[in-house]
Amino acid sequence: MRTNDIFRKLTQSLQFDTLKIQTLFAPAGIDLSEKEIVNLLKTDYQPGFETMPDYILLIFLNNLIDEYRGKKPDAVMEPVNKHGKISNNDVLKKLRIAFNLHEQDVREALKLVTIELTKSDLSALFRKPGHEHYKACDDELVLDFIDGIGKLLQTRKA
Repeated sequence: MRTNDIFRKLTQSLQFDTLKIQTLFAPAGIDLSEKEIVNLLKTDYQPGFETMPDYILLIFLNNLIDEYRGKKPDAVMEPVNKHGKISNNDVLKKLRIAFNLHEQDVREALKLVTIELTKSDLSALFRKPGHEHYKACDDELVLDFIDGIGKLLQTRKA
């Protein structure tokens, strides 16, 4: 999955404006202009498109966790590997933590976008790579999950 697609879907589903995005990047010392954000949100065939490195998406997701769930009092900020890759499964885990979603919440969010997973299929997505029951998350599922989170959060606000 391309990081720009995940970032775009997140900002759309959670209805983040430019100021909110800048606020989420600020704790990491990343100061993005409005134009830079617009370019990250473009698709690859649009002029001005800029590829978002994996580590920038990881920083965004970590800051999303801090913003919505809160920082652990004894937590030490872990350095981000600028050459590391982020998997779709990692995105699922980070979003689950950020919005404090339990298994039933995750299943409900997926159901809102017409996807039903069994408990075992769902737990396989959150296992560590290399575990015998680990299952890699595909691109469509991670994007649908992000859509489902947006819908779930909207229904909870109403």
